[in-house]
Amino acid sequence: MSEEMINVYQTWINSLASTNTINKYTSSVTLFSNMVFKKKPTEISEFDLVHLRYSDVLNKFVTPLKENDIKGSTIKGHLIAVRSLMKMIKKEGIYDKANIDDLNNYVLTNKTLKTNDVKHHEAISLEELDQFKDFLTKRKYRDDQDGMMGKKYAELVDFMFKTGIRVTATFSIKWIDFQFIVAHDGTRFARLDVIDKGHKLNTKYLTLSYYQDLHNLLFTGSDEEFVFGELSHESLKNAFRDFSKKINHNLSPHSLRAGAATTLYYQTKDIMLVKDFLDHESVANTEKYIHNQTDPTMTGTAMLTADYDYSEIDNLSKEQLLMLIHSRPEIENVVYRAGKDHKVLK
Repeated sequence: MSEEMINVYQTWINSLASTNTINKYTSSVTLFSNMVFKKKPTEISEFDLVHLRYSDVLNKFVTPLKENDIKGSTIKGHLIAVRSLMKMIKKEGIYDKANIDDLNNYVLTNKTLKTNDVKHHEAISLEELDQFKDFLTKRKYRDDQDGMMGKKYAELVDFMFKTGIRVTATFSIKWIDFQFIVAHDGTRFARLDVIDKGHKLNTKYLTLSYYQDLHNLLFTGSDEEFVFGELSHESLKNAFRDFSKKINHNLSPHSLRAGAATTLYYQTKDIMLVKDFLDHESVANTEKYIHNQTDPTMTGTAMLTADYDYSEIDNLSKEQLLMLIHSRPEIENVVYRAGKDHKVLK
């Protein structure tokens, strides 16, 4: 390990603007160094940089990340961080034989990567979600000794939709990550703390009944085990691919997150709630996940130009009211929350 490289790396860290930038950039550089050089960033040598080729970056770094559904914008962010370190190496002048300018301009770049690719993840609808879970339940699996593998994959998909946790983070969750709490009204929750994108702590609150169903289906004997340890990311991706072909709608694991955000927004119209659900720092990012409402009756102009006579509601029978309430999830949600607020529901 070069003492000079250690000093350059520390100088580079000290030059970064904020703690958040330091965390993001060091994480990106560490990932790149491990995947391309099989070593730590402080162990990168002059020989490594002199012999680094575009094919190395493409085949060892960019392509594997893309195959794991990592967005083009995220990969570009990783490469920006690596180029930042390269500039510091040049500034400190420790590796004279390495042409840092050529590396940054021609090797550590990929202009074919898309930076606005959130929209390329189609949102899954509630109807498609139910269809997909049924598809997973009936699908054939290897090593399905208890005949429950399909149900477990369906539970995985349901969990990802209802928590908004990304697929990589989902597969890293252990039972020990859950803690039980009691809310101010006495409701019990299973609190889940998970490290998600950008090494941020993401906290989710699952109802106790939902957690118990999850536990009954997937627990295999140890709190130290992964919740979805019997399942695989690759099998999930393959299932999405096959289901997408079946319904002619391009879906991926990220579609669960986009679909949940869209559903939650149209049920609550609360953009800040959706922002927190997605664990976004910016509302602008959240808005990219919410897909347009295709029902013309739900558009702003239609609502504002309509001449509603709300007194007609008074003439509806109980059966008619119940039918209307249960006809749409967002109405059920509003009525239920109003009932809790007015203490007419327990």
